[in-house]
Amino acid sequence: MENHNFSSLYAAKLPINSLYSLNKSTIELAKPIIKEIGTIPAAALTKLENVNLSLGAAMNKSLKSGFTSEMKTLNKDRKSDISVIKSVTSSYLKSNDPLKKADASAMHLFLEPYWGVDSFAQDVQTGIVSEMLIKYNARPELLAAAQRLGIDTLFTSLGVKNDAFDIKFKSRNTEYAERETSASDIKPDAVTVYIQFCTCIEQACNLTPNDTLIALFHKMDELRKVYHGLEGGKDTPATPESK
Repeated sequence: MENHNFSSLYAAKLPINSLYSLNKSTIELAKPIIKEIGTIPAAALTKLENVNLSLGAAMNKSLKSGFTSEMKTLNKDRKSDISVIKSVTSSYLKSNDPLKKADASAMHLFLEPYWGVDSFAQDVQTGIVSEMLIKYNARPELLAAAQRLGIDTLFTSLGVKNDAFDIKFKSRNTEYAERETSASDIKPDAVTVYIQFCTCIEQACNLTPNDTLIALFHKMDELRKVYHGLEGGKDTPATPESK
């Protein structure tokens, strides 16, 4: 008697979208004949369909928050303010006006520890800019110097944009935290149930075979051979689990 064993496929190595497609195609092959494949394989198929629906729903959720676009604009604008503040300060260091040069020197000395702030990660940048502005606003001589150099309004603008960015950043984090289970969280269950269904079909073909089961087995095996070439997708780590 022929022993039916599926071709090797490391389902856990498949990218999420490939796993979803594999499950979907497998379900489409088996569902029309669910009454003919046996009680246990039918139960496994129903379980596979349910978990794959959950996986698909999670995949369809946009990973891009509505706050992201606003954050990009705010971050670009605050970087622009920082850039102009540095540029104006640097230009007045060469001024022939002793007062402006003195103001620029004082401002440059103050800005020096924060000179590369616009190159930091966005959330880190927010904290550093906040610290800088607190110190700036606490020093009347710097406020006066900024006014004489014509950059006081840029410091005000930077503060507004930095605060707005911080609010958007925290709102986006809250949004992410409140989202339902992600596709990556569901993937292990989808892999496990797919393996269970394949095992059920193998056992049914070996213990209670019929033409319908054998035909399904061969169709599923051809599908596995196709997806075998997609193993090791970059969105998931490789694991030894297979079936």
